Amino acid sequence: MFSQIPGSRLHTLRKSLSLALLSAALPLSLAHAGETERLEAVQVPVYFDLEATLEAVNESTVSAQTSGAIKAVYFDVNDQVEAGALLLEIVDTQQQASLQQARANLAQAEALNEDAQVLLARNERLYKQGTLSKGDMDSTTARAKSTAAAVKAADAALLQAKEQLAYTKVRAPYSGIVKARLVQIGELVNPGQPLMTGLSLEKLRAVADAPQRIASQYRNAAQVQVQLDDKSVAPDSVVLFPYADATHHSVRLRANLPAGTTGQDGAPLFPGQWTKIRLQTGERSALLVPAAAVLRRSELTSVYVMDDGQAELRQVRTGNAVGDRIEVLSGLKAGDTIATDALSQLAAVSQQGE
Repeated sequence: MFSQIPGSRLHTLRKSLSLALLSAALPLSLAHAGETERLEAVQVPVYFDLEATLEAVNESTVSAQTSGAIKAVYFDVNDQVEAGALLLEIVDTQQQASLQQARANLAQAEALNEDAQVLLARNERLYKQGTLSKGDMDSTTARAKSTAAAVKAADAALLQAKEQLAYTKVRAPYSGIVKARLVQIGELVNPGQPLMTGLSLEKLRAVADAPQRIASQYRNAAQVQVQLDDKSVAPDSVVLFPYADATHHSVRLRANLPAGTTGQDGAPLFPGQWTKIRLQTGERSALLVPAAAVLRRSELTSVYVMDDGQAELRQVRTGNAVGDRIEVLSGLKAGDTIATDALSQLAAVSQQGE
C-alpha cells in the first residue's frame, strides 16, 4: 500500500503514525513545560436568567389640548424629531379671536379700575373732612375692590387665551422617533384626542416577569445584569414592583440601561427586542481553571495535571465560563496542580515524540 505514495508524503505519514503509536503507548507523562497553578475551590455566583423585552423609558401619546381642525402635519411615522420641534398645527382662528377679546376685556377692566381708584382716593379725603357720609365711603371702597378684582380676572382670562393659542402648535416633549400619526390634515380634533405617538431611544429598559421564588431573593441592583447577545450590561437602576400578578403569580422587574447602550458590535437597540435579565440568586463552590489550560480534541476536553513534576493529560468535564476562566465539573479536585497553558504542554509532547 505504501509503495504508491510519494517519498516525502510517505515520510510524513510514517512520522505521524509513529507519534500516534507513541502517544497510545505512553501514559502522556511528560516533562513539564510552562507555568502551573494549584487549584482551590472558590465561590462563584449562581444566576437565574429571565426572558425580557426592551422598552423605551420615554414613550407617550401627544393629545390635543384645544379644539380645531388640523392645519398642517410636519412629521410622519419613523421620522426623527428634536425636543421642542413643531409636530403639527391646529387652525387658530377661534383662539386668535378669544385672545383679542381677552385683551380688550383687560383694557376695559383696567380703565374702570383706574377710575374707581381715583374716586376712592378723593372720597377718602372728603370722608376725613367730614363732608362725605360713611355709606357713600363704603360704597366707593367696595367699587374700588370690585374693579381691582375684575382686573385680576381679566388678566387670568388673557393668560388662558394665550395658552389656548399656544395649544394650536403641538410640539415634541423630547427628542425621539414618531411611532404613530393618528390624525390627518383637515380633521377636527377636541381636547383629549390623541394626535401622535413617539418614543425616545436614548433611554431603554429591560422588563421581565420574575417567578415569586426568584423575586423573593432580590435585594439590590448589584444582583442584576442585562444580557445583550454576548454582552453583559450593569443597569443604572432596578425596580421590582411591590405586588405580584394575580394571574401568573409573577413579579414585574425593570432594569434601566445606561444612556447610549448599544448591542453587540455597537448595533443599535430598539424597543420590542428580546433580551435576558440575569439575576444572581446565591453562590456555590467551584473549581476554575484558566481558559488556556483546557485542551479540546474533537469531543474530548482535557487538562494537563502535574504529578511529581511531570504532566499527565486528564480528561475533564467543563461547565460555564466565568470571566477568563472555565469551571471544571469533574475530573479534577481541589489541591491538584495543573499546567496553565495546554498548548505549550502539547508542544512539549510533540517534541518528546520526535
